[in-house]
Amino acid sequence: DYDLIGRSLHDEIVEPLRSVLIPGFDLIKKTALENGALGSGISGSGPSIFALSKGKVTADKIAKAMGAVYDEMNLPYEIHVSKVNDQGMKIIAT
Repeated sequence: DYDLIGRSLHDEIVEPLRSVLIPGFDLIKKTALENGALGSGISGSGPSIFALSKGKVTADKIAKAMGAVYDEMNLPYEIHVSKVNDQGMKIIAT
């Protein structure tokens, strides 16, 4: 349920407090949503920002748009596009 995923990323408690510590956060999140993200938010305590999408094409579009914002702000960044693990938990080593 993609709509539910998007709604579940809405954070009115922690995000407003932490987002002010991340340069450009509001614009980055807005840009991600405008480019097709289901939702976006702060990973952990920050400063990493994530966005979720329905597929790789959209994810690449979102990543490019988010990067352009940081390029415009002349801030360093790293972007990683990956797929959601659909295999579930596995034991890698014991």
